[in-house]
Amino acid sequence: MNQVIEILPEKHVRISESLLGIGALVLEIIKGGSRNIDSIWSSLRQKDSIREKVNGTVTFDSLVLAIDGLFAMGFVELDEEGRLHLCA
Repeated sequence: MNQVIEILPEKHVRISESLLGIGALVLEIIKGGSRNIDSIWSSLRQKDSIREKVNGTVTFDSLVLAIDGLFAMGFVELDEEGRLHLCA
């Protein structure tokens, strides 16, 4: 049996497969106040309003990579207590 492996992505990419999409959800979660990563992870897994936007499963590794990207782009900072908050 021959398997077809697609190299190029499909026309539509799920939010759960996009670090930018996950990063946008993280920004939405922390815009109300600083949160630690456990709290952000819990919100992604439990909030119905966010789960409706995610078409698939967000992994913890993807969440960490998305937060790393937000940090590298200067959108979030880490405070002394280990909580993320939006940059001014």
